[in-house]
Amino acid sequence: MASAAKKASAAPASSPEAIAEAVTEIYRGPAWHGPSVRAALRGVTAAQASWRPAPGRNSIHDLVLHLIYTRHRMIGRLQSVQGGRSARFPRPMRSSWYPRGPARLDEATWSEDLKLLERYQDSVLAALAGTDPATLALRRRGSARTVGAELMGMAFHDAYHAGQIRMLALMAPKKR
Repeated sequence: MASAAKKASAAPASSPEAIAEAVTEIYRGPAWHGPSVRAALRGVTAAQASWRPAPGRNSIHDLVLHLIYTRHRMIGRLQSVQGGRSARFPRPMRSSWYPRGPARLDEATWSEDLKLLERYQDSVLAALAGTDPATLALRRRGSARTVGAELMGMAFHDAYHAGQIRMLALMAPKKR
């Protein structure tokens, strides 16, 4: 009990540090809520990642590409309230918030996409490290939420998709 209290953060919920803690815990773990994104992805093969539970349903790979794009958008939102412009996303899109994956996923492409997710995760954390709390309190034009709230939302979004990834990994056929 004492170690849990000692580990708890004193950072205010709107601070870059508190948001970075949530984003990191839910992505890298250990997460109290269930599997972190990385734990859910551990051991998933390209064959499992490309499996769909039904036609038109998302695969694990679709969800990973979606998580990458979400990070890209959050970095762009943070840059936009600071007067900057975001870079173009490196993949074509199949629909809003979902990049298009390859027609056939192999282990090399799967590995590269997992590395791309790591790079975008690191980029979000780097952007947060250089952000002051006043910037996190800003709202993008037309948004009811502050950028800080949107970044916390990204962490909650990760928890949701980590659960989906875990379920899909358990459902996907295993090679014998």
